[in-house]
Amino acid sequence: MNRIARIRSLSTLALLLAACAVSHPPAAAKPEATVISVVPAATPPGPDRTHVPPKGPPPQLRLPAQTHFTLANGLRVRLVESHRLPIVALNLVSNAGAAHDPADRPGLASMTAEVMTEGTRGRTATQISDEIGFIGGSLDASAGFDAASLVGASLSRELPKLADIFADVAMNPTFPQRDFARVQDERLVSLLQQRDQPPAVAAKAFAGVFWGKHPYGHWAGGTEEAVKAMKPAELARFHARYWTPANSELIVVGDTTEIELRRVLGPTLGAWKPGKAQPLPAPAAPAGALRTVLVTKPNAPQSYLLLGSPGLPRSSPDYVAARVAFEVLGGGMSSRLFRNLREAKGYTYGIGAREEARKLGGTSVIAGSVKAQQTGEAMKDLLAEVGKLRDDPVPAAELQDAKDAIVLGLPAEFSTVGGIAGKLAETVVHALPDDYWNRFANEVRAVTAEDVQRVARRYLDPARLTIVMVGAPEVVTPQLDGIPIGPIEVRPPPAAGPGPKPAKAAPAAKPAAAKAAAGSK
Repeated sequence: MNRIARIRSLSTLALLLAACAVSHPPAAAKPEATVISVVPAATPPGPDRTHVPPKGPPPQLRLPAQTHFTLANGLRVRLVESHRLPIVALNLVSNAGAAHDPADRPGLASMTAEVMTEGTRGRTATQISDEIGFIGGSLDASAGFDAASLVGASLSRELPKLADIFADVAMNPTFPQRDFARVQDERLVSLLQQRDQPPAVAAKAFAGVFWGKHPYGHWAGGTEEAVKAMKPAELARFHARYWTPANSELIVVGDTTEIELRRVLGPTLGAWKPGKAQPLPAPAAPAGALRTVLVTKPNAPQSYLLLGSPGLPRSSPDYVAARVAFEVLGGGMSSRLFRNLREAKGYTYGIGAREEARKLGGTSVIAGSVKAQQTGEAMKDLLAEVGKLRDDPVPAAELQDAKDAIVLGLPAEFSTVGGIAGKLAETVVHALPDDYWNRFANEVRAVTAEDVQRVARRYLDPARLTIVMVGAPEVVTPQLDGIPIGPIEVRPPPAAGPGPKPAKAAPAAKPAAAKAAAGSK
C-alpha cells in the first residue's frame, strides 16, 4: 500500500470512531439506592407441646378365615391365606416340650429340637443350610415347656422345595455324633455363662423353689450335668416318641391355597408315620407359700429381684383381665413400678411385671435389678404397689392407657406371616378357639377397674410370694429387717466346677439374726 492510500485508510478509521462516540448519550447519573423493608412472614404455629397429642383411631385387626384339613397320616393342618406378599411360613407345633423332660435329663426336649436341624438321612447340616440359603428361606427348631416348634419360611414359589427340606428335618433327623457334640459344647458354654447372669440364676432357683417336682420345676435348657451326660440315642428316642403327626399340628400362613398346599404336603409331610398322641402330665400347680431365697453374688453393685406367686393357666377366662392388671402394674414406661421405682426413686433402670401363663398353670411375676444399697427400700415399694393394686380401683385414665397399650400394639404382632403363624401356634398349644384373636381387642376394652382389682387379689397374693434375690448378703440382708417376706435362706453362688453341684442351703435366718451376723464381720 502506498503512502497516500495509507493516509486515506487512517482518515476513514478516525471518522468511524468519531461517529461512534457521537452516537452514545452521556452516562446518566446513578439513582439513589432504594431501601426495601422486609417484613418477616408470620411463623406458622407448631405443635402444642404442653399437651399429649390426641390419639388416632385404633387399628382394626381382622384375620382371614382359617381353613382346617387333615392329611391321611393324621397330621392336622390349618391354613390362613395371605396374598399381600409372595411369602409363606410354616410352623409345625408338636407336643414335645420340656414338660416331658425325664427327671434325670432336664433339657432333653430343647436339645432334641436344636439338633434336629443338624442332619438327616439324606442331608448333612451343611447341605440343609446351603439349600435353605439358596432359596432365600429360613429354618429353625426350638422347645419351650408346653410345646416344641419347627418353623420355616420362603418365597411362595419356593414352597415345594421348602416343604421337602422341612419334612426331611421333621421326619428323618439322625442326630449325628459330630454335630451333636458341637451343639452340646455350645449348650455347656451357655450354661457356664449363665452362672454369672443374675436373671438366669434367679429364674433357675425360682423354678426349683416354687415348682418343685412339677414338670415346670427345672430350667428348660437343662443343667450342665444333664447336658454333659446326654447321648444322641436319647435324642433320637425322644424324637421318635413325641415328634409325630398324631402329636402335632401344622400351621401355614401366606401366599398359597388349600389345593396347592395339599399337593405339596402329600409327598412330604404326608409320608410321615402317624405315631401316637402323648398326653401332657397334669399335676396340680403349687399353692405357694411365703419364702425368700438369697443367692450369693459377692460384691454385686445391684440386686436382682424375682417375686412370683401362683398365677393362672393360659386358657383361664381371667387371662385378659390379668394382662390389663399387669400392664398397669409393670407393663411399660407408664406403669406404676416404672414411674415409682425408676422415675421417682431412681432405684432401678427398669423393672416389670407379667403373667407367665402356661398350659399346666402359671405364675405372677415381678422382676428386675435395683441398686444394692436400696434393695430394702425397693422391696417395700414393690409390695406397696401390689397392695394398692389389690386395695384400690384403678383410675379411669390409667386403666384406659393400659388397655390402649395392649390393643394398639396388637396389629404389629400380626404384621408378618411368621408373626401370624406364631400367634396361631399359641391357640393350638392352649386349645383356644379360631376367633380368639379377632375377639381379643374387644375383650381387653371390656375390662373394668373391678376386674383388675379382682384378678390382682386372686393372682398377686403377698402371703404366697416366693422371692428370689441375687446379690451380696452382707449388703442386702440387713436392709430386709422388718419387711414381711418370711424367713431368708441364703444360698451360695452357682457351682463353679465342671458340673453343677447340689446347692447347700445355709440355715434359714431371720432378718434380724442375719443383720447381727453381718454386723459382726
